[in-house]
Amino acid sequence: MRLLDALFEYVNDALFVGLAGVCYIQWRRQGGGAAAWLAVTFGTLAGVVLTGLVLSASSTGESHQWVAKLLLGTLVLFPYLLFRFTAALDRTGRRTEGAVGALVGTVLAWTLLLPRFPTAGEPRSGWFSAYLAAFLLQWTIVSLVVAVKLWRAGRGQPTAARRRMRGLSLAATSLSLALVVSGIAPSTRPTPLALATQLLTLASALLFYLAFATPTLLRNAWRHPEQETLRRAMGDLKAVTRAEDVAACLLPHVMSMVGGRGAALVDESGKLIGSQGQTPGLQDGRIAADVAEARLPGLVRLPLSVGTLLVWASPYAPLFGRQEFELLQALASLAELALERVRTAERDSELAAVVGASGDAIVSTTLDGTIRSWNPAAETTYGRPAEEAVGRQLSIVVPPDRPGELPDLLHRVGRGERVSFETQHLRQDEHAVVVALTAAPIRDRAAAVVGMSVVAHDITERKHAERALEEAKEEADRANQAKSEYLSRMSHELRTPLNAILGFAQLLELDELAEEQRDSLGHILSGARHLLGLINEVLDIAAIEAGRLPLSLEPVAVADVSAEAVSLIRPLADQHAVLLVGPTLSCRTHVLGDRQRLKQILLNLLSNAVKYNRAGGSVQLACEPVEGGRLRVKVTDTGPGISAASLERLFVPFERLGSEQSGIEGAGLGLPLSQRLAEAMGGTLEVATTPGQGSTFWVELPLTEDPVEQAGRQQHDPPAGREQPEGPGTGLTVLYIEDNLSNLELVERVVRRRRGVQLISAMRPQLGLDLADEHHPDLVLLDLHLPDMPGQEVLRRLRAGPKTAGIPVVVLSADARPGLVTRMLEAGARAFLTKPLDVNELLALLDEIAEETKRAAST
Repeated sequence: MRLLDALFEYVNDALFVGLAGVCYIQWRRQGGGAAAWLAVTFGTLAGVVLTGLVLSASSTGESHQWVAKLLLGTLVLFPYLLFRFTAALDRTGRRTEGAVGALVGTVLAWTLLLPRFPTAGEPRSGWFSAYLAAFLLQWTIVSLVVAVKLWRAGRGQPTAARRRMRGLSLAATSLSLALVVSGIAPSTRPTPLALATQLLTLASALLFYLAFATPTLLRNAWRHPEQETLRRAMGDLKAVTRAEDVAACLLPHVMSMVGGRGAALVDESGKLIGSQGQTPGLQDGRIAADVAEARLPGLVRLPLSVGTLLVWASPYAPLFGRQEFELLQALASLAELALERVRTAERDSELAAVVGASGDAIVSTTLDGTIRSWNPAAETTYGRPAEEAVGRQLSIVVPPDRPGELPDLLHRVGRGERVSFETQHLRQDEHAVVVALTAAPIRDRAAAVVGMSVVAHDITERKHAERALEEAKEEADRANQAKSEYLSRMSHELRTPLNAILGFAQLLELDELAEEQRDSLGHILSGARHLLGLINEVLDIAAIEAGRLPLSLEPVAVADVSAEAVSLIRPLADQHAVLLVGPTLSCRTHVLGDRQRLKQILLNLLSNAVKYNRAGGSVQLACEPVEGGRLRVKVTDTGPGISAASLERLFVPFERLGSEQSGIEGAGLGLPLSQRLAEAMGGTLEVATTPGQGSTFWVELPLTEDPVEQAGRQQHDPPAGREQPEGPGTGLTVLYIEDNLSNLELVERVVRRRRGVQLISAMRPQLGLDLADEHHPDLVLLDLHLPDMPGQEVLRRLRAGPKTAGIPVVVLSADARPGLVTRMLEAGARAFLTKPLDVNELLALLDEIAEETKRAAST
């Protein structure tokens, strides 16, 4: 019996020492306060065991008594250290901690105050029996607290975790029971009771081993129920159609398999898909930063391609050991596959919904043309239900007169091409529809072409509308051409008799006539000139409406045009005793427009303001910038104003608004023509009026930059004090026929870049012709839109004149229509330069003319 007792004692000692090593290894692997307390607990117990073995071989004495007290005191701390381990996992109430601490402290102090221990075979004294009872009571109470906490902690845990926790509970209980039995056993010799103590201690050690280092085979056996449940869940996952259902089906198994207290599934953006159990850190359906970075204690974060799996470990769960983490990764892979399948199904469903809702016929075929899918729009377009079309050849919609269209399409798509064209298809009733067709290859995962996708948009109605529009345009062109021909004939028919009337009337004016005859002749001339002006205005309006009015849109100096118009109207204002004021300083800017047409508008507005004013009234021309980068040129009068009822007919041709009874000459075409001219130049003409106080008419045109300043940016003036590098003197004479002062100034500054160039300018076409005859310049620069005579006529006369036929003529115009450029070059122009002027291009032209002049002089 003694030998068996000694054997059990050595085995138990070895197990507890080895258990300390196991706990230390787990602490080093996992870290954390609970693992540290566990390592300290069993390390302390191992120290007691080893010290006891050494102490039993040493002699007795006073030192032996104190070492025995210290060992016994350390043993008193063992259940308390186990209690601290459980408290590290799950915090205990303050009262419980205080009571346990007080009880352990009391017994520990009593241990250290013991006078001595009874020797072997010596009966136990009363004071030692009382101490032993207190020691056993403290050990039992604290061990039972630990056992109960561990047993209760196993509730709700998976089988493996639950059994490990309850194994710890039974181990603590067995060790406590072994100590109680050892305490009540007699100390004289070994007895069966002492043997029972060793067996209880052995059972306690083995239970600790099973709890802390459970064999893999046993853990797999314990997990069998959860694994069966998981297999059923995997089957359930095949039927789910939403990501939320994946989370609801899988997360409970995640918690049960690894002993977690909570689990959650979130998508790539951090939005919560689903959760189970306790999930601290989730805020309003999203994960907080510390959760996203897995900084919370006990949180495991497993990234997925479609989101993240989060698991909050239970404080009592032995998580995560190696096998538990591998199992968790397998569960994460399962979640990833399920979510990917759901997303694929959602994409397929969305794509099917888009295809079904599309208004275009969408058809898929194999590479031999067999129809595989046929959406509702295809049923509408072709008049064939899907069940009749699927499985047949796509040639059922191809007209018989296009036999090669489908094979060619399949061949091109089979090579990977994307093909788009317009064609005709057949409905089931043999009616043809025009479709805009796009065919694209369908590829498999290996990028091989396995089929063709066809999208056909029915454009039959659009084609009919386009055809009708073309016919209407042709009809409008024919009508416009007829109108132009009619106006041309009318112009000829009206101008021919007017030519005779004005010609013979002017001849009569040269004869000696009586006063009454001369007065009658004056009326004839006045009426004829008025009729000629009326014909010109009607033709201008017709040209604008037909889009044939030639315009030269270029920077126009508003101050110059305004001053010229005011000077022309001033005699009329003096005649009507009307004060004419303007233009103001704000007019010193440039607008984009046609100079002659702008002057025509201002003359009309000023003339009306003077003629319809009161005696002693005033007319003012002023300018002001407005929003949108535009300039408003205003003509304000102090006349009677215009009634609201008359404003609607103000810009209607031939509407004179009752002024025909006023004796004022006019036909009601000035304002309609001015408005159309303003709009043709990209501007507007509007009016504001107050009956009895006067009216303000204004024209708005886009502001633009001074062409001289613009040219200065292209080629800056040389710095002060530095001579400009120039070639040898050119000795050229250049004649510039232009009525725009800004353009004249620009060209003057440009030619100053070439030493020896003399510039002669003419603002009237006839003056330019005279100067060309007199000076015989080396180059003529010619604007096309000139007063009194168009530039085309000036060019014709220069070419026809014997003195000027050989002079190079270069056209400078903002009207650069291709047809006009061609006509001018065919008429004899050397070049056609467009405005805004390219300074370098003009300088190169001057150099070219100078070189030609030198070569001609040398020969």
